[in-house]
Amino acid sequence: MILKSLISRLYNNAYMLVLLAILFWAGNFVMGRGVADTIPPMILSCLRWLLASAILLPFAWPHLKTDWPEIRGRIPYFFLLGLLSGAAFNALTYLGLHTTTATNAFVINAALPIFIILLNYLMHGTSLSIKKTFSVIISLIGVLLIICKGDLSALINLRFTFGDLMVTLAMISWAIYTALLPGRPKLHSLSFAAMTFITATIILIPFTFIEFYLGYRAELNLTSLGALLYVGIFPGLLAYIFYNRGVELIGGNTTGILLYLMTPIGALLSILFLDEIPQAYHYIGFALILAGVIISSQSKAKQKDTTKQEA
Repeated sequence: MILKSLISRLYNNAYMLVLLAILFWAGNFVMGRGVADTIPPMILSCLRWLLASAILLPFAWPHLKTDWPEIRGRIPYFFLLGLLSGAAFNALTYLGLHTTTATNAFVINAALPIFIILLNYLMHGTSLSIKKTFSVIISLIGVLLIICKGDLSALINLRFTFGDLMVTLAMISWAIYTALLPGRPKLHSLSFAAMTFITATIILIPFTFIEFYLGYRAELNLTSLGALLYVGIFPGLLAYIFYNRGVELIGGNTTGILLYLMTPIGALLSILFLDEIPQAYHYIGFALILAGVIISSQSKAKQKDTTKQEA
């Protein structure tokens, strides 16, 4: 009874759900870069969603049967979501991490909230209040401060590669996915997640065979198997369910602004697992990002930002 109550409280706490999703995705960047030389990107993406689908399906099956009449009429919509999120976003991110650095990936990730806000405006007419515009600017400065190690002029010297283009396309894909979520059919959350995972897997299968045909192979060892389990369960299964619920509760723009937390969390993971030493700019950047997120979250509870103007 206590466990059920705790799960219910978590499921209705948008900020905690999105924070957990961001934590899992930050780990995904680190993991994706770490196994770039042992697991090809398409194989990693396909196996990730295959594993997530296999874990979720037994729990989602009763809801899928109940929701099937509604699902059947929206198959193209689910294939579009599967393409944008599970297939394009993840495959392009892993592909990009083969030829770019984690620093560049986090620079590009800093543009994701802006992409989301822009697409919400174009697709739904959603605009930002002065308060939230200010929060975006503060958080962005904090992100860039961490990335350039306290010297904003260092951004001029950053060099971008083909991998950076792939990561940029991945971010745009995810922004479109987020903007489409308000139009989701009224299904149980497990039905919705299962359909997204399954369609993503189906889309990735032919690309995985092409990659395999071209001679790319995964090295199976404890490290690669552990990586597959991590990306399938945490940034795959749990993060998507948590993120979708977060958008449902507080809307795409507010959720997008919270994504700025990806950079400090990613930096913290690097400090913990890669033995990097925190510097003064880390703390200043963290403080700016947190200030922006707090300012953004002070709007009315559970207000959807699919209206014409956010509070």
